[in-house]
Amino acid sequence: MIRPKWMRVGRIGLVVALILLVAWKLLAPPLPLPSPVQLEVIPPGIVVTETSSPAPALPSAARRAPGDSMLADYANPALPPQNDLSLIAHSITNFLIIAKQATERPLSANEEWSAALRGKRPGSEPWISERSPALDQQGRLIDRWGTPLFFHALGGKRWEIRSAGPDRQLWTSDDLIEKTAG
Repeated sequence: MIRPKWMRVGRIGLVVALILLVAWKLLAPPLPLPSPVQLEVIPPGIVVTETSSPAPALPSAARRAPGDSMLADYANPALPPQNDLSLIAHSITNFLIIAKQATERPLSANEEWSAALRGKRPGSEPWISERSPALDQQGRLIDRWGTPLFFHALGGKRWEIRSAGPDRQLWTSDDLIEKTAG
């Protein structure tokens, strides 16, 4: 029986294609195998428990509040006293940016500023910690000589901070003043 020429060519092409397929499979790099699952080996005598409760909060004395880093050089004897007022003003300005509710009513008394910065007002978090060098034992904001700072609202979001200075008497020639806007 005579077969047409195209059938012989077709069979040869099929054989060549099969050879190429087998060669490609043999010469192709192997696919990476998935990594075997490694089980954690727990030594004998160790009991592992899981919990969904959060870690206990640090006591307030151990926590660092955001404003603490801003006041790190407060009352530093190597820096001029005016620097203390600048640091307080900068800290308060940043507090007002973060704690929007603090601008709802004017804060002018030292006690109001101190309460706001320490997180003692409803809905606010502590901005400075109770151990801040800017606070005295009663929680008032003080200058480097231990005298409470005087705050005066100038209207809008502006205020004045006054330190009694080294003589510890307000309204004398050595007073330090920082006027700022919040």
